[in-house]
Amino acid sequence: MKESIIQEVEKIKRCVNHLNLSNISDDRAFNHLILTVFYYQKNIGDQAVTDGKDDGGIDFIFYNDEENKLTLGQSKFTEALSLNDMVAEYNKMYSTYLNFVKGNTGIYNETLKRELRNAIDRLPDDNSGSVEYCIFTTADNVIDEKLLISKIETKLPEFPIDSIRIYNGEDIENAIDASYEKNEIVPYYKIKIDKPNNCLIYDKETLSGIMCNVKSSSIMDLYDKYQNNGLFDLNIRRYVPNKMVDSAIKRTLDNENERENFWFFNNGIIIACEKFEIDGDTIKLWEFSIVNGGQTTHLIGNYKGRLDKNNDFEIPCKIVAVKNRNKAPELFNKIAQASNSQKPILPRDLRSNSKEMVHMAKWLASENIYLEIKRGSKKPKKQIFNFSIKNDELGQLILSFVHQRPGTARSGKRSIFDNSDLYGRIFRAGWQKVLEKQQFLIDLIRLNYQYGELEKSYKESNTLSPEQTEILKNGKQMIFAMLGMYYMLANGDTTEVDILKSQQYMSEFRYGPILSNYKNDDIYEKLDNLIFATIDLLSQYYGQAFEARKVTSVSNFMKTDLRYYDDVVKVLINSRFRYDAGKAIKNNWDIFIR
Repeated sequence: MKESIIQEVEKIKRCVNHLNLSNISDDRAFNHLILTVFYYQKNIGDQAVTDGKDDGGIDFIFYNDEENKLTLGQSKFTEALSLNDMVAEYNKMYSTYLNFVKGNTGIYNETLKRELRNAIDRLPDDNSGSVEYCIFTTADNVIDEKLLISKIETKLPEFPIDSIRIYNGEDIENAIDASYEKNEIVPYYKIKIDKPNNCLIYDKETLSGIMCNVKSSSIMDLYDKYQNNGLFDLNIRRYVPNKMVDSAIKRTLDNENERENFWFFNNGIIIACEKFEIDGDTIKLWEFSIVNGGQTTHLIGNYKGRLDKNNDFEIPCKIVAVKNRNKAPELFNKIAQASNSQKPILPRDLRSNSKEMVHMAKWLASENIYLEIKRGSKKPKKQIFNFSIKNDELGQLILSFVHQRPGTARSGKRSIFDNSDLYGRIFRAGWQKVLEKQQFLIDLIRLNYQYGELEKSYKESNTLSPEQTEILKNGKQMIFAMLGMYYMLANGDTTEVDILKSQQYMSEFRYGPILSNYKNDDIYEKLDNLIFATIDLLSQYYGQAFEARKVTSVSNFMKTDLRYYDDVVKVLINSRFRYDAGKAIKNNWDIFIR
């Protein structure tokens, strides 16, 4: 078993102890590790670990909002695992999923019932979502994947073979390494090509480029020196393991006869730079990064036979230099968008280097707020930030608080970047140009931070009922939509009568401070009262909808904007403002007054 994995498991166990949670086993800590490094679920309290008695073979659950993909995971923190054992595990996971779809859930533990029911209800109604079944193992024995698939096809003819994913110790170790990558750029390097001056040159007014064949040994050396220091900075995302593609590359590398044909089988790499020079069998590069082919580079750099120079082979390589330095980010982003085809590109990725996104990140950085606009990037160590937030999370907050569309924010997160009109209203709203908008956005991010702190305190103190805890876990977007409604009502931007008259509640939003104008020292107590009362109300509304068989889970309750308008907002205004929770809301929303 790889030592780095053991060390990370021990870190997880210490972290859990630090959080005053009960001591956990190596197996359970391994689940948390997988969710952290493969699915970027850093907050252990939010990770859906379901393993235990009656878990149906499912150790953890992860739902990817951007791809509408449900991952069911089984982890094996063990030194050996047989093919028959793996077939049995896949069968258990698949059978459990089918039972939940049919509503046959009585034999499973409560954690699994809650988490899997919520996750299944988040899948789109149009069947555009997907389910994958993953096994993560530290077993030292080599798994014959072809034989495994053959056994599954024979024993489980109904199993969706394309949804199988297998990750071994090397994959896990690579994911751990990738999670520590920094965010820089390579200043200078010389790469070797197959023959002197063997380059196809192409030159235009704004761009110049060459096609060449780079030596694998040169890529290995480059990876050794700069894998954590800017080699992938200009890529639209960091290295994300993909088992199907990774396995194909590894098979080519392992087969000596196929290795010499690597040039024919692989799309190669694309390097974007500010300047390059051809010098015989050497290409000199300045200020560069790999914008496509990070997966290929990562696997070659970590290949087990990499020290044998006799195994050298050629890799197709395109090098592009931008003549106008001011246009470099825009053009590099277009190159990355057009060329990334080996792995699915998310809408968020395609916007990561857009002008408005880069400008927003720079402006917020000047306010000591870190905005992550590229998946997997890290905060610069040279600056201290008060708050940090991902651009997709910020988009969800704006869509919920300002535009009052919490269902879309939760269930259709990818549409924030995919829908040009929606994206424009959220991110091209001139945030930096108007003082009131600046104040609002900074306060919204601050509010998000305070919400996170209250969320932690609720979890640690166990002050919420099980139903309220489910609302807290699944209802952030709806809670922020309600806070946005309180803000508008408190400032007189709309009235309760106007809301009741509207089919779908929308109002012209007036920007301004939402926290910073309140000067009394009880602001956090009031915010606590507001959020707690909101959670209490939502818990009551969900209970009524569940009893009436309108919904099957909290996720289902939070899924649409229409349910927010009809079953939450209008019910609140019609009746609940007259009761304790409603009165608590009105008594505390003065913190939002501009």
